[in-house]
Amino acid sequence: MSNFQPRLQTLAQLIPPLSPDMHKGDCGRVAAIGGCEEYTGAPYFVASTALRLGTDIAYVICEKDAGAVIKGYSPDLIVNPYLRSVDNHSDRSLEDIQRKIEPLLDKLHAVSVGSGLGNDDNIRESVRRAIQAARDRRLPIVIDADALAIVGESPDIISGYSNAVLTPNPPEFARLCKALGVATDDKPVDQVAQLAAQKLGGPTLLVKGRKDIITDGHGVFICDETSGLRRCGGQGDILSGATLAFLAWGEKYKQGAWKSTAQEKIEHKLIPMHAAYAACMLTKHAS
Repeated sequence: MSNFQPRLQTLAQLIPPLSPDMHKGDCGRVAAIGGCEEYTGAPYFVASTALRLGTDIAYVICEKDAGAVIKGYSPDLIVNPYLRSVDNHSDRSLEDIQRKIEPLLDKLHAVSVGSGLGNDDNIRESVRRAIQAARDRRLPIVIDADALAIVGESPDIISGYSNAVLTPNPPEFARLCKALGVATDDKPVDQVAQLAAQKLGGPTLLVKGRKDIITDGHGVFICDETSGLRRCGGQGDILSGATLAFLAWGEKYKQGAWKSTAQEKIEHKLIPMHAAYAACMLTKHAS
């Protein structure tokens, strides 16, 4: 697969056609894992974006002190304040947190990790365990923001897993490349991104920028849609939420939950690439 832009008709296959025969959850159940005392808005943007795009149910799994705040933003989200910081963990061990999170993962079609996570060691360890649990269940995973630092420290946590999309901005991408031993000098960004994805051996990279670069190490999509000129906080979280929604729909598409009349079908292994491109295009237009 060479560099190209997927057709709108192809991307549209990931969007569930509404039907009176549908039930709650048929258009996707998703969760955003993130949110701490300092950063409560980021996981809200992720989960609410997925809801506004059309998923049916969105959870937020956050730190205890962030729970009441995020619940106050919207009654639409199901907020589970399971995570505990180092200063706030006396009532719940890491094992207790894991036992709380894993049954919820069993209900989901996709999960996003990292938005508003912070750098607390206790929270980061819970997130490492959640990523592994999601892998064990073959859940699609969006990895953004502070969770990218966890990947930089331990690339094995996600390497070899093809049902994941990592969404670094330029500084985060530079740090990830350094951790992977990928040189960034004198090469176009799309080539560097492809090399980094090859090092990871499975996940799709969505490198954000004026032109978004999406690659699984084999092919490259470049989203060069015109966007708004402001670069305000929260735009990356909205992109993560959109990617989360399209990945959840991709799981339903793989299961044959609806019939597509399009001639050009999406190969199942390329769903993360197409989901990431669709999310980029939508986010740029919305900005």
